[in-house]
Amino acid sequence: MSLWIAIILVGFVAGFWIGLPFLRARTIEMSGADGAISIYRDQLDEIERDLKEGLIRAEEADAAKQEVERRALYAARHLDGGMAGSHRSWPMALSVATFAVVSALGVYAYLGKPGLPDSPLEARKTEVLTKRANAGDMVSRIQLLIDRTEKNPDNFEDWWMLAEAHKAVGDNSSAAEAYRQAAVLSGDRPAVISAYAEALTVANGNKVPAGARVIFEQVMRETGEPRATYYVALAKAQAQDFEGAIEGWMLLLQASSADAPWVPTVRRDVVNMARFLNHDVTLYLPDATPAEIAAAGGAEPSLTPADGSGQAALLARIEEDSSDYRAWIDLINLQAKSGDEAAAVATLDKARSRFSGAPFLLQKLAETERLLGLDALGDTGRGPDAEAMAAAAEMTQAERDEMIAGMVAGLAARLEEEPNDPDGWVMLVRSYATLGDVEKAKGAAAKARELFANDARVLGLMERAFADLSL
Repeated sequence: MSLWIAIILVGFVAGFWIGLPFLRARTIEMSGADGAISIYRDQLDEIERDLKEGLIRAEEADAAKQEVERRALYAARHLDGGMAGSHRSWPMALSVATFAVVSALGVYAYLGKPGLPDSPLEARKTEVLTKRANAGDMVSRIQLLIDRTEKNPDNFEDWWMLAEAHKAVGDNSSAAEAYRQAAVLSGDRPAVISAYAEALTVANGNKVPAGARVIFEQVMRETGEPRATYYVALAKAQAQDFEGAIEGWMLLLQASSADAPWVPTVRRDVVNMARFLNHDVTLYLPDATPAEIAAAGGAEPSLTPADGSGQAALLARIEEDSSDYRAWIDLINLQAKSGDEAAAVATLDKARSRFSGAPFLLQKLAETERLLGLDALGDTGRGPDAEAMAAAAEMTQAERDEMIAGMVAGLAARLEEEPNDPDGWVMLVRSYATLGDVEKAKGAAAKARELFANDARVLGLMERAFADLSL
């Protein structure tokens, strides 16, 4: 009701303002001609005063008077004459005001929504976020969940969904914090605290922290949860208990169905560990595929032909494209298995220098070094010391370009294993374009479009990022 009263009052004020001229007292107004002639008289008087005061000469005064008289005569002949008058008209003023009120009410009744309740700014913001979230915008969904946890911090479901949303977009640190809150509210429910420990591990670069290991071991004892069993074995491997690690993974495989989603990952780790321990992988995996046997170093073709063509082929690949990190790793493996560990260590050092700006590839090289037992030989802490930093500062442009190419190769290698990174793909495409490798840029762009074909938001962002590259 108060809204209608406000509309009526505003309408009357507007109508009164419009009808105000009709409410003025009667006035007599001079016509246009009389007004103009009055001005010319004033101008003649002004000329007389200037003449008396000696400001102008008599000749100048006569000329000015003639010009003013000419203009006055013209005005008298051409401008309208007579008087103009006005008087009050209450009916007209009332009509105008009534029309303004009725128009305002009619327009609002047609376009407005009188029954709609007030909508505060916060509610409107929530409505917009909800629409975006329903359309698949994960950022909006996360913001909605953050708002809900702030308003109701004791709701387990909100914290759990927030953790899952952070995990989905790869924000592992935020996911770990949200899982922690959910774990507290769940009363240390095993599945929840295990998810928290996993988030801590992933946020820590897939290295199991001491606190997470304690949680996994507790959950494994209480429930035998596959996730906890896997990470306990991984923690053992990272603590150099390799036999304990492979034993833990084998227990997990024996307790899992063949189609369990974690089975491929566990089999991969068993194969890698068998290779590292120089064990026959079929002792652990009787059904090992030829590819798994080869990966474990069992029945693979000889890597050291008598004519040395194996190393020659790999060296040729590296010579052709020094950013081919797989060729570097294959060469290191070949040299180590042929017994030439010194050559393997030397190649490892060259590869580290080549990919010094690519942390992901340096990690892969470190894994290769550990699996081959080369970390016991020489200096294992090959980092960029002061001398190396000084050498980098004195690089030629060609050497800098090669270093940048190594960094790009590292990014490409990481995206092969962790493809769910839209920003990484955009960076890779733009890096290839900057290096002038148009074919690789086009290939990376095509793969990125294929990976995110079902995510319209990410695909749109990518297309805008690629637009100036004409890819």
